[in-house]
Amino acid sequence: MVDAHAHANRALVPKLLATMAAERVSAAFLVAGGVVSPMELSHTIVTEGPGRDVDADNTELLDAIGGEPSLAAFYFANPHRAAGEPDLALIDRCAGIKFAPGVHGIGHLDPRVQSYVDAAAERGLPVYSHCIGNGALSVDQYARLARRNPEVAFVLGHAGRGNFDLDAAREIRDTENVLFETSGGFDFVIKDAVETLGAERVVFGSEFPIQHPRVELTKLCLAVAENDLPAVLGGNIRRITSTGKSTEKSTGTFSGKGGSA
Repeated sequence: MVDAHAHANRALVPKLLATMAAERVSAAFLVAGGVVSPMELSHTIVTEGPGRDVDADNTELLDAIGGEPSLAAFYFANPHRAAGEPDLALIDRCAGIKFAPGVHGIGHLDPRVQSYVDAAAERGLPVYSHCIGNGALSVDQYARLARRNPEVAFVLGHAGRGNFDLDAAREIRDTENVLFETSGGFDFVIKDAVETLGAERVVFGSEFPIQHPRVELTKLCLAVAENDLPAVLGGNIRRITSTGKSTEKSTGTFSGKGGSA
């Protein structure tokens, strides 16, 4: 099993690895955590607030997981600025690029966001975003971004807007380069997403450490047919992150920055 979306910093990596072992998760894609407090993030998501100009410590995370072949990072972009040389140098060490409109408050169609998508396209990397509301930060606008960049694989995080969002799967249904990541969604919503999009467009993510992987795995076992679980629990995220840069090894761990597991 591969966790498509978790958070960590240097201090959390040992706990993450222990949790993965206990839950039989063989590999995980991580995003640097601790950019804003949970309370601030909650308030911004609820109010669709303005967000702020703040950087994640991508370097610390990359250094912390450098010796762990089962872990790879998504670059946590700050689209208050366009992608520059320092960003690109770190992106070269990553397996994808992540946006957090609830943190930064920058809309998906902003030219600065596009500069990071261009970097993803040039490197064959996927893009992940957590959408909120119905304006510039919304699922609809994210789908428009994906349609403008059909060569890039996009991941819609946290089951759309979270928990009981049945609209999200329908908003991305006709945009086939967008996958649906399940963390935070009700099992009913996950089942609906599989029926609406097909299992090949649904991926397991845990949102560790805010959510325990066992919670998300239990939901998937309840919501997804047994024959679809291999794709959802790892096959799909492996497909969009390997991009020919590395080969799958029998060890079940990443063999490179964008490798498979």
